[in-house]
Amino acid sequence: MIKFFRKIRYNLMETGKAGKYFKYAIGEIVLVVIGILIALSINNWNERRKETIQEQFILKRLSTDIASDINQVSFEVDLINKNSEELKFCIDVILQKKEASISVFRDNLKSMLNLTSFNQNKTTFNNIISSGQIEYIKNQNLTDSITKYYNNKYQGWDTAMLDYTRNIIAPFMLNFDHIPQTTPRLDGYNDFTRVDIKQSKIPPKTIENYRDEVFILNMLRQKLYNLEGQKTAYKMLKTTMQQLIEQINAEIKD
Repeated sequence: MIKFFRKIRYNLMETGKAGKYFKYAIGEIVLVVIGILIALSINNWNERRKETIQEQFILKRLSTDIASDINQVSFEVDLINKNSEELKFCIDVILQKKEASISVFRDNLKSMLNLTSFNQNKTTFNNIISSGQIEYIKNQNLTDSITKYYNNKYQGWDTAMLDYTRNIIAPFMLNFDHIPQTTPRLDGYNDFTRVDIKQSKIPPKTIENYRDEVFILNMLRQKLYNLEGQKTAYKMLKTTMQQLIEQINAEIKD
């Protein structure tokens, strides 16, 4: 009988030890799980931090690109205004609303062959599209605005201007008269191909010759139409740029 009670006592003691070991094991598992969760949390925080840093870098680059675009399109609008004023002067002379010497007339007619165009700086945009980094931009409305800006169809007027000037105006002027020298651009461009046309056996046209040629007047009017179309497109695009750069700068943290 004594042996029986001793055995029960021993079993109870062993059961108590097992319970302690079980509790200890559970505690260890909990600690391991907590450690894993903390490590995952730190890793996720680091990833989010890296994404935020990359987002800020992208936004700053885009802001710089668009600011440059604003300056460039403003320059082109100024050039369009200058060309338009010179061509309007030529129209007034042809319609005898103004008097001018042939040299002054020809100086203003140079704008007939000028080309204006604008190309967006797409370096950053193309990079983030090809690499998939556009997903770093968390504001979906901003992402949509950026994509819409860089897919703007403003270049239709640029194409029309290029085609009309090269395919209609230039060929006609090559056959009609000595081509007026290109007007120096506002960015410092100069034409170094000047020749004394007085030395040619074919005399330059007079203002009356220009007045007698209806195609000249029609070319001037069409050129002005294209210039006004370009200017309207550029002004609308500039408004979009200014709004977009405000959106971007609102997301830049510093």
